[in-house]
Amino acid sequence: MNPFELVEMSFGALRERKLRSGLTVLMVIIGAGLMTSLNGLSGGMNNFINEQLGSLGANVIIVTPGGQVAFGPMEAQGSQTKLTPQTVQTIGSISGMKYVVPFYSGVATLKSGGEEKTATIVGIDQSKLEYIAPKISFEIGAFGSIQDSVGIVLGHNIAYPSDLNKPLAKMGQAISVEFSKVESEAGREKVVVKKKSFQVRGIIEELGNMQVDNQVYISPAAANAFFEKGGTYDGIYGITRDPDVNDKVEQGIRKIYGKNIGVTSPKAMAKTIGDIMGTFTGFMSAIAAVSMFVGAVGIVTTLYTSVMERTREIGLLKAIGYDRTTVLFMFLTESITIGVLGGLLGLAFGVVGAYVLIRVMPFGGGEGLSIAPYFLPMDIARVFLISLVLSVAAGIYPAWRAAKLSPITALRKE
Repeated sequence: MNPFELVEMSFGALRERKLRSGLTVLMVIIGAGLMTSLNGLSGGMNNFINEQLGSLGANVIIVTPGGQVAFGPMEAQGSQTKLTPQTVQTIGSISGMKYVVPFYSGVATLKSGGEEKTATIVGIDQSKLEYIAPKISFEIGAFGSIQDSVGIVLGHNIAYPSDLNKPLAKMGQAISVEFSKVESEAGREKVVVKKKSFQVRGIIEELGNMQVDNQVYISPAAANAFFEKGGTYDGIYGITRDPDVNDKVEQGIRKIYGKNIGVTSPKAMAKTIGDIMGTFTGFMSAIAAVSMFVGAVGIVTTLYTSVMERTREIGLLKAIGYDRTTVLFMFLTESITIGVLGGLLGLAFGVVGAYVLIRVMPFGGGEGLSIAPYFLPMDIARVFLISLVLSVAAGIYPAWRAAKLSPITALRKE
């Protein structure tokens, strides 16, 4: 019997038991689809994270108060270290450090032309932003000077909110900034709203970095006064002379401040987030693998039942000259057919499912997000191979059982 006849007989046998065969194939589809979707989502998230962090300078170190870090696990904290001008001076004196750029930050509401937008406002020496985010550029305007007390620069997503059909503000336009705080007076708390008017000095070209695109920038002095920071910074960007000295500079900071200060870098952020994503993906892949094994059990059940139901047919085939090897391959071909159909349909289901999930998940459709599933050919090939191997392995015992049946015994079967 040639291979084409084996395949034709396998399809015929599966068609005779449509419901049972369909459910078995479905189990393989679910397992392969889950694994494919997870691989695509994981690849998409990794690409997104790399794009976000890749827009920051490779020689950037981020210093935060206490034991906090911008991304990653919290460190064991000692006493809280405030970031002051003296801290900036100390960090700037460490060998390998080129620029030290402190910043203030706060959340406020921007109002213009009857519209409003909540945004993070960063008070920073804007002339140093090109070292922090080298790809930064302007759609219109320019950065304000460090002495500018009323100038404001808008990130792309703030100037052009996705929920508005017009810009929030244009170049040169006045924009009102409101900041709410709680004050105690005579033992009672009340909400106080501070307001200040700024003039738009520039709008940043879309960078693709959520942090830059969703922030606005003012001078450090204006931010310190408006948010009442009292000269205590919210963070410090350290720009080293070369990415190769980042670790050495970080060690220098640790030597001075120990664990009383947070230090991280884009590279460390990427590694931490990658580890978290890897753990999550591994856990979900384990669940998908269980589904694949359930599918394998279904194949065993389907083919074993098929052997029992087709005992007389097997006996007849052997009586007219079919040997054990042919009968073995006949049933193995059925399991291969299930594996190929389930694997291919599972891959298609997984690709489509990944694009659906990326839209319904909380992180998939927010402003500034551009996450898209990413499928590596190696991952797709591996999922298909797993589906095929499990299907063949599941079909070995029923096929062996069919091959060893005695034709006389089989023909006597009622």
